[in-house]
Amino acid sequence: MKIAVIKGSGVIAPYIMQDYAEAFKEQGHECITVEIESSFDEVTLQKIVNFNPEFVVAYGYVGVLRTREDRFLLRELAIPVVCLHYDNPFFGLDDKKEMEFKNYSDYYHHFIWDELYLNLFLEKGFKYCYKIMLATNPKRFFPEPKTSSTEGMISFIGSIARGESTQEENLEDLFINFIMSQKIKNLEVPMMELCYEAFKIKEFQPISLLYQKNSEAFWKQIYYPLHRKGSAEYRKHIINSLEGIDIHVYGAKESFNSNIISKPSIPYSQLSRVYQNYSLNLNISSLQLETSINNRVFDVFASKAFVLSDYKKDMRAAFPDFWEEISYMNLEDLVVKADYYLTHPKEKEELTEQLYQEVLEKHTYAHRAEQIVQTISEKLPIKGMKSTAPAFHSNKYEQLTDFCPICESKEFTQLHTVNGHDDFVVNLHRCSACAAVFMNPQPTAEYLDWFYNELYYSEAHRKKMGWSADISEVSAASLRNYEVRMDFVESFTNQTVFPRGRLLDVGCSTGNFLLEARSRYWEVQGIEVSDVAAEQGRRDYQLDVISGVLNEETFEDSTFDVVTAWDVIEHISDPHFFIGNVKRVLKAGGLLALNTPNVSSTVSYHAGSGWRHLDPPLHVILYDHISLRVLLKIHGFEILKISSGSEYLGQLQLVARKLG
Repeated sequence: MKIAVIKGSGVIAPYIMQDYAEAFKEQGHECITVEIESSFDEVTLQKIVNFNPEFVVAYGYVGVLRTREDRFLLRELAIPVVCLHYDNPFFGLDDKKEMEFKNYSDYYHHFIWDELYLNLFLEKGFKYCYKIMLATNPKRFFPEPKTSSTEGMISFIGSIARGESTQEENLEDLFINFIMSQKIKNLEVPMMELCYEAFKIKEFQPISLLYQKNSEAFWKQIYYPLHRKGSAEYRKHIINSLEGIDIHVYGAKESFNSNIISKPSIPYSQLSRVYQNYSLNLNISSLQLETSINNRVFDVFASKAFVLSDYKKDMRAAFPDFWEEISYMNLEDLVVKADYYLTHPKEKEELTEQLYQEVLEKHTYAHRAEQIVQTISEKLPIKGMKSTAPAFHSNKYEQLTDFCPICESKEFTQLHTVNGHDDFVVNLHRCSACAAVFMNPQPTAEYLDWFYNELYYSEAHRKKMGWSADISEVSAASLRNYEVRMDFVESFTNQTVFPRGRLLDVGCSTGNFLLEARSRYWEVQGIEVSDVAAEQGRRDYQLDVISGVLNEETFEDSTFDVVTAWDVIEHISDPHFFIGNVKRVLKAGGLLALNTPNVSSTVSYHAGSGWRHLDPPLHVILYDHISLRVLLKIHGFEILKISSGSEYLGQLQLVARKLG
């Protein structure tokens, strides 16, 4: 097979990926190594493309190459990615990655070292997730004949950063300090088990709810500080508890007890010799290892040295015949076993020889590389198969136009080229006469109908946009916006009139604004292009919502006192047809109220091509104060107010009266 290995930055990760690259080559696979420091460039990407691998392997999410516009490049090139999660995978997981992995599951394989994280990934609905352990490279870790251990000496190699004091100023700090104290009392209990128990305490119910409702925030705001701060405290507690014997600590950044001899950090490439210099090496895992074991255990035994490790469930799986002899459950267990091996060198050497053979026979990167290839070889997409969003039809685009869709000027300049949803690539032009910005070419009406009815309200798209996957869910902020919108409308109406009048909301979605208007005694109707959203409004709120678009046939002339269109007009490809029908259904003197993004706002200026409202294929035409005035005056509306809206930065709001 052809395999590309991506090496990113880090302390140990680059060595692990280099070891994998060598292992794949040793097994007869054609393999290239591509190095990425902080970000990738076109040369790096082209190197991968030219090699045309069956799949890419990388540490964590390093191989999930994304542009600033959140395009996932390797999947677009139909190249599957193997993610080797040798750290907590939730630290780097975000909503966009989650949606990508679910929507294009055939292109992502997650090999996860810890059973806890593996099970949580499977619970999230990720398709291809597998268990994998760390390993060793016998060419990097091997016994050196002239090296002899210093009897009676113990080493610990691993970073122990200076602890940061955690003031118990808020609930998060209280929870973190509580778990850290519990872990020190219960060395053998995984940290998440302690968290689950703490969730039952009334005081920590908000933390439990955070874990249930916003797991991303829990992992980053609670668990990561626990791992970072707690690991240092955990390691210091164990080392400080060993008295009466010298312990050489490599990587310590602060002073310990008098028997602790601080040493500078050792590069990974030089660890094998150091391990062999000591009679006993101590392994104290970081707290993110819930059930898994780190590579130190394999590396020490491959060096034909000896290590005692804190107990993890995977010790049983990796060393079924020896795990009890080389694991400690608590401090008392550690002291007893350390004393035994320091005073029984012959027994220790015999055990070390057996474990040396065990590691070489079962736990090298060659074994892990073989596991990866065997696991995914039958699951890979057919080579050459294109990876795209579900195709609607071959033609998404209308023919290019040579005039502005607002004022029909033929003078316009290209502003940006943007790749939007569903790989809809389009040029955006600014009219020199009215300042409108429009797509050229525009999406076809058939394509937009498909997009709004099949994709726009899908769970995947809503998560991509940062919305709730449940279209019936409404936030407090949204409810406040509906109140403000209705206040805006009613500030231009006679509020002493009752009944209030008839109101039509165009693009009403699931009808929450209509619900607000109805609660203020307006007679309401809605029209919504997505039948899914329209049906939600009909079912949940018993609203009169029509599925479709506003045209000559949807309503009788002069039916409504008010027409609202909240963040709708930018979606309309033929604004004259739309405004003409708004005018038709309004009574004489009726009001049109709308919101829309301001394409000439300062936020759009500063964001450039990354402005979020440049949103192909959805935002077909974008307006500012000038282009909105031009459009409304062409159709005989008197503009009563046009100003900034309050719902988001760079928003315009407008209210206009139908004349005649």
